[in-house]
Amino acid sequence: MCKKLFVLVLLLVAVPSLFGEPIGVFNFSQDVGTPGNPSGTGGTRYVSNNEYLILGGGSDIWEQADHFHYAYNEVSGNVRFELSPAWDIGGWNDWAKIETMLRVNLGAGSVAYATATRRGNTDPANKVVDQYVELQARSVENDWMWGASAKWGQGVPDKIAIQRVVSNGYQLVQSLVDFGAGSGWELVNTQYVPSLPDQLLMGAAVTSHDNGYLVQARVGEVAYTQDPDLIGITTIRDPIQACGSTERGFNIKTAKCPPGWDLNTMPYEMGEYLAENGELGGDPSLEKGERQEVVVNLHDSGGRFLYGNDQSFPGIDPFEQPTSDPAAGDDDEQYATLVTGCIELTAGLHAIGGHADDGVLIRIGGVEIGRTSSWNSVDDFIFNVEVAGLYPFRAVMYEQGGGSDLELYEVFSDGTRILLNDLNGGGSAVYVPEPATIALLGFGGLAMLRVRRKR
Repeated sequence: MCKKLFVLVLLLVAVPSLFGEPIGVFNFSQDVGTPGNPSGTGGTRYVSNNEYLILGGGSDIWEQADHFHYAYNEVSGNVRFELSPAWDIGGWNDWAKIETMLRVNLGAGSVAYATATRRGNTDPANKVVDQYVELQARSVENDWMWGASAKWGQGVPDKIAIQRVVSNGYQLVQSLVDFGAGSGWELVNTQYVPSLPDQLLMGAAVTSHDNGYLVQARVGEVAYTQDPDLIGITTIRDPIQACGSTERGFNIKTAKCPPGWDLNTMPYEMGEYLAENGELGGDPSLEKGERQEVVVNLHDSGGRFLYGNDQSFPGIDPFEQPTSDPAAGDDDEQYATLVTGCIELTAGLHAIGGHADDGVLIRIGGVEIGRTSSWNSVDDFIFNVEVAGLYPFRAVMYEQGGGSDLELYEVFSDGTRILLNDLNGGGSAVYVPEPATIALLGFGGLAMLRVRRKR
């Protein structure tokens, strides 16, 4: 009896003007998927002062099909959609969601990207959104949707947004959040998406995460912005004049951690020092090695990512090309690899990625452009080059246990991936630095190199 009364009240509040005419800024308002609402449909109603009530049901926006209510417009070009999220009636499920969503079509399994925030249970009256904001992405139709780069515990979001921007041929989708108090837009995640059509659907999505109930979101400050700026993209500048060598390739150094040391603690900082110095803890007998290679495609044990014909990590096992699995000798654990070189880059956006088990950090021009966030992960790091030229390249990889591989690659604007320094594939050239340059490209040495260059 209580459930029926609850639903009836919601319908009286929120259902007017569902279809047929624009509702404030929105041209369309309809259910997507099969929400299974008690009433059979959700709806959108304009309140006042750019504020809307959106009524929605549905099992979730997740997995291989989405079920929710959508208030949206058809958009093209570079555009951002934003809103301020709150709950008018929050329902019974903590995972009820308000989202700013970009979508290719109205099919339940459509390619979609969204900035999601959930109802949560932090407020007894169910009036506020929980401290949670996340990018959700389904890059292939009818495939699984996944979440990335969630932000927890930073306060209730003042606004959330999703935007699509095409620059230098790269098409990027960005998930954004503003926590208020003058903080401005903060990046949740940037996704490189080469295959999106120009015309898209963009708007507000609401799901109850429970087919037995409806929820009602109260969203304000709704806005569509044409040609927005990219947010949080790292810029590198100040190229060096010379690398000291015209030989194409990378210098690769690997060193094993002493007994009792564990790369789970400060893995990048410790791993960089370990590989740079060849030993840690005063034990010169630990396995270590150094080698030059045209590309970085290394494997010790476990799975592989994109490229075959793997090479071994220098000094860890006898040299094999391609490596076997298990590797010759043994499958080592707890070691670090440092890759250095000088990369020649044009001005504008670039995408360079790394696949590593367990992790990789990449710096260009002394600036960190990205690091993998979990074991056996792959990430495409988008960055902007302000001035064309030659830049120091430095990647740190650590292995904690289990499988081990490292691939460093470049991503073109059409989605093609090639190993870094694959000139036959049209990639950017990388040169082996001379020993003196390698030393200067370490901790704090980049500034010394620039001073030497200016003199």
